[in-house]
Amino acid sequence: MAPKGAAGKAKAKAKAGAVKKDAASPKGKAGMVTDSKVDDVLRKWSEAKAAEALAHKEVEACKTKVEAELMKLGVDVLKTPNFEVTKRTQSRESCGKADLPADIWTQYAKTSSFTVLALKELGGKKSK
Repeated sequence: MAPKGAAGKAKAKAKAGAVKKDAASPKGKAGMVTDSKVDDVLRKWSEAKAAEALAHKEVEACKTKVEAELMKLGVDVLKTPNFEVTKRTQSRESCGKADLPADIWTQYAKTSSFTVLALKELGGKKSK
């Protein structure tokens, strides 16, 4: 972004002085709610976030074990009677290709590669 001139800074300071922000809520208005229903919803949300974090740790531990088994066997697809795991590598580019000329894109594009494991339950119905 280009720097503003002295006149632009003076206008910005004048406008900034007119706005008074609350120290407790720097991004907007805050309100105290004493409704127990809202508190219950927030408690459920908090518990769900904790359960999600715990589940994420468990998922990552399982993926690490499966990836170790795939490497030990030297394969990219692992099948059991009930499941199939496919390992593949994906890559992601870091800037918007549409915003750049093709020659600049090819010169400066950064690509990151990462492993993706896809778990598929074999058979009919999924268990809950």
